[in-house]
Amino acid sequence: MKIEIKSKDGLGMLAAFAQKVGSTIENGRVEVPEEVGGGFIQGYSFDERLRMMILNYQLHEDFAISRSNQPTHMLLFNFQHIINSPLSQTGAKFQPSVQITTQGINVELFIPKNTIQNSISLSIDASYLRELIGTRIDHPLVNTILENKHPLLFEELVCIPLLEVVDDIVTSKVPILLQDFYYKLKAQELICQLLISLVSRDEKKVHALNIADIKMLYQVKERLLDNLAEAPSIAELSQFSGVSETKLKRLFHQVFGKSVFQYFQNFRMQEAARLLREKRLSVSEVGYQLGFSNLGHFTKVFEAVIGVKPKKYSQLGHEVI
Repeated sequence: MKIEIKSKDGLGMLAAFAQKVGSTIENGRVEVPEEVGGGFIQGYSFDERLRMMILNYQLHEDFAISRSNQPTHMLLFNFQHIINSPLSQTGAKFQPSVQITTQGINVELFIPKNTIQNSISLSIDASYLRELIGTRIDHPLVNTILENKHPLLFEELVCIPLLEVVDDIVTSKVPILLQDFYYKLKAQELICQLLISLVSRDEKKVHALNIADIKMLYQVKERLLDNLAEAPSIAELSQFSGVSETKLKRLFHQVFGKSVFQYFQNFRMQEAARLLREKRLSVSEVGYQLGFSNLGHFTKVFEAVIGVKPKKYSQLGHEVI
């Protein structure tokens, strides 16, 4: 199944998706019929400058989404693995994160059957976002995003305040008459919380990306997360990706905001926290499972990333920080 989106008005995805799955649009929502999958897509088009799409579904058939004729002045924010629902998946590869893309970067997206789509997607006019923020923010990375002159992509792990906004979006019961007003404010709040995270980055210069760069970086990310008990070396990743170590390190840090090893350790500790919280494993079991032979070192790394020692985290049933 291939879903092709050509519309610029923000409703193209809903219409194309509804047609392909044999459903209809009602109040901006498409319910996926049981015979082809489950879940829904909900769209809000506040005006031509800001739109939001909530996706929480799966299909029993492989499908691809391709976009064409998409406007280049729009910034796209895709909050992934973000909705807490019966369709949610857990594990290191499903940590909540957000992708920011500029200048109409669009890659055909292939989704294998029964893959859960769990995200909130926002598109906002770059000049409108600058209007909302004002001219007082003087941060190289934020300004580069707002200028929207080059094809760029960034990914950021999601923080607790942002998850709280998502929970409001998904669970609030808002009268139909006030829905556009309410969800428009929440969409802006999501973007604000994301920018709060981005201003902690220290990039002073960014490099334009092409589709090959993006595919390469996400293949490297996948390789990193395949085995959290042992990190591959930069040399191994360079050989795997087919680019120099210098280019790999530069582009990886630019897109993900951390060095390769910092990123690996962060995901490793988030998975440790999940195993302590959800699987109720002991600290030693988690440490050894994630490749630490020295539990003292595991405790030190865990505290540096999560903020508390693993034993205390386990006792408190602490939420991921």
